[in-house]
Parts: sequence; structure tokens; C-alpha cells
Amino acid sequence: MKYATCLLCGLLLFSTLYSQNSITSYDPKTTLTSDQCFDVVKATWDGLKKISEEYESDVAVKSEFESTAEFNERLRKSKDQYVSKVRKFSDDNNLTAKSFSVWMKADLIKYDADNQVYSVKSPTQILVQPKKKDIAITCPANKYLIVTEKNEKGYRRAFLQLNTDPDFSWYVNKVTAQAAKAREQQIYFKLTFTFDIRVNESDGQIILQITPHKLALIDQSENFTYWSEDIF
Repeated sequence: MKYATCLLCGLLLFSTLYSQNSITSYDPKTTLTSDQCFDVVKATWDGLKKISEEYESDVAVKSEFESTAEFNERLRKSKDQYVSKVRKFSDDNNLTAKSFSVWMKADLIKYDADNQVYSVKSPTQILVQPKKKDIAITCPANKYLIVTEKNEKGYRRAFLQLNTDPDFSWYVNKVTAQAAKAREQQIYFKLTFTFDIRVNESDGQIILQITPHKLALIDQSENFTYWSEDIF
């Protein structure tokens, strides 16, 4: 029994350290794959979820020896500590100051030679955790990046993806468009983003906001940028 308890504690410690390391281990100068981006978002979500669960456990029950006034005071202090822990988690992992980038495949759909417009889509969907009462992943209002949720076989699933419905319009001359089409397998969107983390103090929900800052259309192998735009 003692061995099992030690093993469980060791696994929990390893899980916590792994989550922290997976957030900090990626070089900001290196663009993530979609799988690596999932790892970073999940590790961030897991760390925040753990803080939320500890808070919920702490305030769930009023002790029989607590007066209502004492219980309310404990709730107030616990919420202050909760907000501080969320802020410390963000600071310890340098999340507010660190930019991430991720590759998202670009499909060149159709070129309009009369108007010199290429319709482009991205099939890349990065799995993220669906919204819960105590924690939610969001995006600020913008024209490129969204979080979508849908039910699949009775399960709620959420995805981070580019909003290419309708298709993204890339204004480009015919020669460049033809050159890009010939190298379509190497053409990717590169999304640069940061995390913004806060607590909605009215309901105690942690908001993990993924804020896009730049989108570029790039030949990945040649590191050649066809187009880019600052989002905020």
C-alpha cells in the first residue's frame, strides 16, 4: 500500500513536471507543428485546470464549525489566492511575454485570373479542450482565428482553426500564383499567437485566451513569405 501511494505521488509529480516542461521546452524561434501546438495548449490547460480543481475543493463545503461569516471570509480569501495562483502560473511559465507560432497547411483552391485573387483554405484543425464551467479556451474577435466546438459520437470536441469559410482571398499576380501552385505541398500558413490568462471573478472561470498577432503565407521549405498581415 505504501509503495502504491509513493508510486501515485511520483506519477502525479511527473505529470506536473511534464506539463511545465512541455510549455517551456519549445524555442519561441521554432515554429510548432500542429501536434506540438496541441501539446503546448494542453499543458497550459492542464496546469490551470489543476489550480481550478484545488480551488473548487477548498470552497466546496462549509465546515460544521464555521459560522456563515467565517465561511464567507474564507471564500473571499480563497478566491484571492486562486487569482494569485493563476497569475503566478502564467508568470512562472512566462506565458504573457512569450510568442508561439504554428504551421497550418494551406490549400490553394482556385485562381481568378481576371481579378488576380487566389482562394485559399486551411484544413488544419488543432484539437483543444472544450469549454467547461471552470475553464474555457477562447479567441478574441478577429477575422482569422477561431475556436469551434462540435459533438462527435456523443462527445464534445473543440478545435483551433483558421476561419477560411468563406475562403481566404490572396491577391497575387498570375506568375507568382503559378509558382506557388507548383509548390503547393510546401505552402503553409504561419500563425503567431500569445496566451492571455485571466479569471472571470464573477463566476471563478479561468479564461485561457489564444490571441493571434500575425498570419503569413509561406513556402515552408524555402522560408519564402508570399503574404503576411499583423492581426492586432
